[in-house]
Amino acid sequence: MNQTAEATSKITNPERISRIVARMCDGKMQALIRTKDNIKVGIRANFARFDGLKNPPQIVFDKISEFGLQKLEKGMPVKIEVIGMPSKVMFVSTIGDKTEEGVLCSLPLSLVTIERRQNSRYRVTPSAMAYLSFSLWHPEDDDPSAPPFFDAYRSLASWIPILDISAGGVCVQSHFPSFINLLETVDLDPKAKLHLPMSAPMPVQAAIRWKRRIKNRIDEDNRERYQLDFRLGIEFLELSEEYQIKIRNYLRQLSVADAI
Repeated sequence: MNQTAEATSKITNPERISRIVARMCDGKMQALIRTKDNIKVGIRANFARFDGLKNPPQIVFDKISEFGLQKLEKGMPVKIEVIGMPSKVMFVSTIGDKTEEGVLCSLPLSLVTIERRQNSRYRVTPSAMAYLSFSLWHPEDDDPSAPPFFDAYRSLASWIPILDISAGGVCVQSHFPSFINLLETVDLDPKAKLHLPMSAPMPVQAAIRWKRRIKNRIDEDNRERYQLDFRLGIEFLELSEEYQIKIRNYLRQLSVADAI
């Protein structure tokens, strides 16, 4: 789960920018449009068409939700991030108009490309939960440090929630220390399984790289209490190309999870 530093470059040649944008439109690539008022929430859109003969040249974005369209106004400056590129590509533009076809934006003066970290981490969201189950650990009925479970769902009791995930591994977290106590002296689970939404379980070799106990303070009903989180850092070894593709698709899903 090692990461490399990000390298940033800037493209300012108008002809090159036009060629790149035209290819994005030809590929109907996805984008996130962010406004100055709400930079954290992206509005989903698709590159629909590039009109380089207009003066100034225009990019047409379509497939924007009705709620997203309400957030966009003519003359508004926006930051646009391209989804699905090997590198992170962003640019600043201005909304020229809103039509039935979609939103028209001006051709940017520059494109910023950021080489993605080797294994960028994405926080798992409640609407797209993922889990890791270990072959070396199964909760027992009489273990007070194991998570509670019902007999009808015994097969799910060993699924540990994933906190964040990258192409190379995961961080799993539980409030119950049973699994981390057993795996304290183990470096590898060769038959673990990764459980992603709407996907069959994927067998993975889970190399345990680090273990942590984190003490969190919780204020509840004007009373202070503490809760322990138990975390494991896992690296996947020798993933097949098929599983790598499934994980990358899931990461792409998480990258737009908060968009509207």
